[in-house]
Amino acid sequence: MLSILLLGPPKILRDSAPVELPRRRSRALVYYLAAQPGAVAREQILDLLWPDHERAAAQQLLRTTLHGARKALGPALISGEDQLAIGEDVDVDARRLAAALPSGDIAALEAALGRYRGDLLAGFDLADSEPFEEWLGIERERARLLAARGLARLATLYEARGDYAPALDALARALAFDPLQEDLQRAAMRLHYLAGDRVGAIRRYEDLRDLLDAEMGVPPMAETRAMYDAVVTDSLHLPESGVGGQGPVSRLLTPDPRLPAGMPFTGRSSELEQIRAAADSGKLALIEGEPGIGKTRLAEEFLSRRGGLALVGEARELEQSLPYQPLVAALRGLTSRPSWPALRGRLELDPLWLREAARLLPELHPAPDGLPPADEARLWEALARLLAALARVEPLALLIDDLQWADASTLGLLGYLLRRAAGTPLTLLATSRPADPRSPLAGMIVALLREGRLERLSLRRLSPDDTLALARGLTPIYAQPLAAWLDRNAEGNPYIISELVSHAQGSGLIMEGGTLNLSALSAEPVVPHTVYSLIQGRLMRLSDGARRVLDAAVAVGREFDFEVAARAAALSEAAALDALDELRAERLVRPLEGGRFAFDHSLTMEVAYREVGEPRHRLLHRRVGETLETLHRDRLDAEAGLIASHFAEGGAPERAAAYAIRAGRRAALVAAWAEAAAFYEQALAGTPDPDRPTVLLALGEVLYNAGEIARSAERLREALETARVPADAHAARLALARTILAQGRYAEMIHLVRALVDSPVPSEAISALFLWGTALSLEGADLAGAAERLRAAEALVAEQPAGDDPGPLAQVRFELGSVMAQQGDLPQAIAYYREAVTVADAGAETGSVAADPWRILARNNLAYHLLLLGDRQAANRHIADAMKLAEERGAITLQPYLFSTAGEIALDEGDLDEAERLFTSGMELAERLVIPERIAGLGANLGLVALRREQEPLAIHRLSTALARADSLGTRHLAAQIRVWLAPLLPPAEGRATLAEARTIAESGGRTRIIEQIERLERL
Repeated sequence: MLSILLLGPPKILRDSAPVELPRRRSRALVYYLAAQPGAVAREQILDLLWPDHERAAAQQLLRTTLHGARKALGPALISGEDQLAIGEDVDVDARRLAAALPSGDIAALEAALGRYRGDLLAGFDLADSEPFEEWLGIERERARLLAARGLARLATLYEARGDYAPALDALARALAFDPLQEDLQRAAMRLHYLAGDRVGAIRRYEDLRDLLDAEMGVPPMAETRAMYDAVVTDSLHLPESGVGGQGPVSRLLTPDPRLPAGMPFTGRSSELEQIRAAADSGKLALIEGEPGIGKTRLAEEFLSRRGGLALVGEARELEQSLPYQPLVAALRGLTSRPSWPALRGRLELDPLWLREAARLLPELHPAPDGLPPADEARLWEALARLLAALARVEPLALLIDDLQWADASTLGLLGYLLRRAAGTPLTLLATSRPADPRSPLAGMIVALLREGRLERLSLRRLSPDDTLALARGLTPIYAQPLAAWLDRNAEGNPYIISELVSHAQGSGLIMEGGTLNLSALSAEPVVPHTVYSLIQGRLMRLSDGARRVLDAAVAVGREFDFEVAARAAALSEAAALDALDELRAERLVRPLEGGRFAFDHSLTMEVAYREVGEPRHRLLHRRVGETLETLHRDRLDAEAGLIASHFAEGGAPERAAAYAIRAGRRAALVAAWAEAAAFYEQALAGTPDPDRPTVLLALGEVLYNAGEIARSAERLREALETARVPADAHAARLALARTILAQGRYAEMIHLVRALVDSPVPSEAISALFLWGTALSLEGADLAGAAERLRAAEALVAEQPAGDDPGPLAQVRFELGSVMAQQGDLPQAIAYYREAVTVADAGAETGSVAADPWRILARNNLAYHLLLLGDRQAANRHIADAMKLAEERGAITLQPYLFSTAGEIALDEGDLDEAERLFTSGMELAERLVIPERIAGLGANLGLVALRREQEPLAIHRLSTALARADSLGTRHLAAQIRVWLAPLLPPAEGRATLAEARTIAESGGRTRIIEQIERLERL
C-alpha cells in the first residue's frame, strides 16, 4: 500500500518502506497533489512550480518531473490530458484527518489525529517558487486549525460518552496550539467540574487569568468569570452542548442585512470640477481635510465619473517605514484583475523596464535576474514608463489615499511622476489630512506648488443646503426637519451625518419608506453631539470577544487580516468568527477581498485606540508581531518591516532589531535608502554591543546612497571605533574613506586608507589604492601620484583569478584615462579608455552586469577625447554606441553625461539647434535626477551655445551660474575650464583675474591642455 505522510516531516512509503524521489520539485509536485481533495489542472501546477518560466519551457519541465514521479509512484499518480491527481486509494494522512472530522467515530478520529506529527511538510520548502511557498504557509495554518478543531470535536465526543479524562486530554492537546483559546478553557473547566475536580477547574481558571493578564492585559471574559463563580459556589448549570468550535464555520463573507444603504453623494460639484481641471493640466490633485470630511469619497466619485483604469493604494500609519507600500498595493490590485494578462500583452514597454518595476512587485514580471544593483532613479523611471504604457492603453488614474502616512520613497516617486508624465493620459490624485509643517509631505507640497504641479483642495464641511439635498434623498416629504436635526448635531461633517442617519434608521426615527417619526425626533434624548461619544456608544454594546478582536485589529491597522486579529485576540476560530459577525452587524468593520477586513472609518480606530489604553495597546502590538512571526515564518523577509514595527510599537526593541535589519536589507534592494536607514536606526536601539558595528556599517552605506554624506560619515566613524574584529574595522575604514572622499576631505581620506595598502586581503588593498589614487586625481595637486596608485591597484587586480568580477579592472583603467586626460596626454587617455571598454565588454559577454557603467562611461569619454583630437567620425560612433547601451541597460543616471558629449559633437559640427536640444535634454534629466556636477557642466554647455549665437549676456549668465555650482562642488577641472570660457566675456580686469584663477587650478594639477588654452588667451 502506498502512503503519503504530510503532517510532519513528509514521507512517501510503500508497504512501510521509503520511496525515494531525488528531485525536490518532484517531491513538491507529489506533496501538493496529495494535499488536494481532487484533481488539479496542469496550468495550476505550472503557475505553482515554474512561475518564472515561459509556458513552453514550464510544460517541458512538468513532463520531465512527471516522468520521474510516475517511475516512483506508478498508477497512484493519475495523469490526464488536462488534470493531475493522486489516487483516492492512496493513504494520505491529511485527507484522513479531514474525512474523520465530521464523523462521530471516536476511534477513527483518534487514529487520524494520532498521525498529526507536526506542521504540514515540516522542514520542506521550495524557496525559488514564491507561489508554492505562499500555498504552503496557508496550508500549514489550515492543518493546524484542522487538528485543533478535530481535538475539540474529539473532546465533545468523549464528554458525551462520560469519558472526562480522555476529553480533558484532547482539550489539552488542542490548547497546546494556543492556550489563550478561552472557549476551550471554559470547556476544560466544565470537564474538571463534571469529573468532580472542582480544585482543578479553579486552578485552570486562575492559570488562565494570570496568562491573560501577562499576555493580553485583560481579565477573562464575562462568561468565563461567571463559570468560575458558579464552580466556586458549586452552582454550575451544565448545558447539553459540549465543546464549541466542532466544525468548520463559513460566515466570513456572508451578506449583512443590517448594513444601511449607502449615503447619496452631494455638495461637491465645484470640487469635482477642480479635480478635473487639475487632471487635465497634469497636476496632482491633493484633497485635504479633517477626518470624516469625505476626502476618499470625493476621490472615488471623481474616478467613477471619469472612467478608465484606476489604481488605488492606501498609506497606513504603521507602514510608513515600508518603501513604496501604497504603490505596491495599487499595482497588486492591477495584477489581481482577471484582465491583467491581456492588458500586459498590449503594453508597449521594453521588458527591461517591466523587470525593473518587478523589484517592487514580482507579479509584474518573472524574477528580475541579471539586473544591475538597485538604483532609485532607474526604478522611478521604470515605474513612470509602466504607468505611461498603461495610460496609452486605457486612461489611467493613480490615487494614493492618506498621503500623510506615505513613506519618503513614495513621496519622491510621486514628484518624479509629475515631472516625468507630462503629456500622458495619467491622472494623479491623493488625499491627506492637513500636513504637519515639519513633515516630508509638507516639503513635497511646497516644492510642487513652487513648480506649479499641485492643485490643493481643502474640503469644507457640507452647507445646510447640501445637508438638505442629502435629506431629500432619504425622506422627500420630511427633508426639512431631518436636515435641521442633522445640521444641528453633525455641523456638516459627512461621516457624522452618515453615523446619525444610521442611528436614526436603527432606532426607528427614519422608518421604512422614508417616513420620519417627528415626535421621536424632537424628543430624541440619546443622540450624542460628538462623533467620539457616538462611536463610543457603539463600542460599549460589544461583547467581550468582539471587543478583543476589535482592539487587536486596531493594533494591526486600518485594514487587517482576520486571522491575524483573531490570533492576537487569543480567541478560537469559532469564537473569533462570532466576534467578527458582531462587529460587522454593528457596522464597525467591512469585508474586503481575500479574508481581509477594514474599519468603517479611521475615526472608529481612533476612538477604539483611546478606549483600549496605551499599556494594553503596546501589549497587543507585541501579540500581533508574534502572530505575524508564526503565520509568516516561511516568508519572514517579506513581512519583516511590519513585524519590526509592531515589536517597536510594543516596546520590545530587542525583538524588533533582527526584523528591522531584514527590512533594511529588503528596502535597500529597491533603492529605498531613506526607509532602509530608518530600519537600521531602529535596529540599533535593540542590538547588543558586539553586533552594533555590522549594523552601523550597513546604516552608513545606505545613508551614503541616500546622499546624506555627513550622517553617513558619523555612523561609519562610530562603526570603526566600536569594531572588535579586524574584518569589521577594515570594512568600516574603507566605507568611511569612500564617504569622506565625497566631502572632498582628501588628506583625511588618504590617512584612512594608507594602513590598508599592504593588506594581505587583495580586495582591501585594491580598494585602498584605488581610493588613494582617486583622491589625488580629484584634488588635482598630484596627478603623477594618482597615476602611480591607480597603476598599483591595476597590477593587483590583474593578479586575481580569471573569471572574477571585471568591474574593478574596468574602473581602474577608466580612472587612469581620466588622470591622463587631465594631464593633457590624450593619446594615453584614449588608450586607457579603449582598454576599459574591452574589459567591460568581456565581462558583459559572461553575463556580468557589474561592468555596465564602465562600458557606457568609457565609450562616452572615448568619444569626447577623440573629438578633442579631431576624429569627429569615431567620436560619433562611440557616443552612439554608448547611448544605445544606456537605453538597453536602463542606465538613466549616466544619460546626462552622454547628452553632454553628444551635444559637444553637434556643437563642433556647427549644428547649434541639435547641440541645444541635446544639452537641454541632458539638463532636464540631470535636474530630475539631482546630479549637481552635470547640472553645472550642462549649464556651461548651454552657455557655449549662447556664445556661438552671439548672445553674450545670456552666455555670461549661464557660464557664471555654472561656475558658481562647480566651485561649490569642488570639481576643480570643470571649474578651471569654465573660467577659461568665461574670462574673454568679462571686463578686462575681471577677465584677467578669472584667467589667473584658472591658471592656479590648472598648474596645481598639471592640467596641460587647460594651461595651453590659458596661454593662447593671454597672447590675444
